[in-house]
Amino acid sequence: MKVAEFLQDAIVELKDVDETALVPALTFEKLELDSLDYVEIQLRIKKKFKVEITPDLFASGQLKNLGDLTAYIEANQVQAAVA
Repeated sequence: MKVAEFLQDAIVELKDVDETALVPALTFEKLELDSLDYVEIQLRIKKKFKVEITPDLFASGQLKNLGDLTAYIEANQVQAAVA
């Protein structure tokens, strides 16, 4: 399963949003994720892709939308596989 598809499925489960609305430019602010949603997404990412997503990445604005998160996971997944 691709990273983008995985994230879409996880967010649809958590927030009950229309999957067609989940485009890469969609910000987490517009999704109205709460702290429990962030934790759940972080745990799912770590379990599925072995990539650690810290809360600081969201708080600092480094990960501000779905595209950013997808790219971060894909880049770090490759590093995790090599290590």
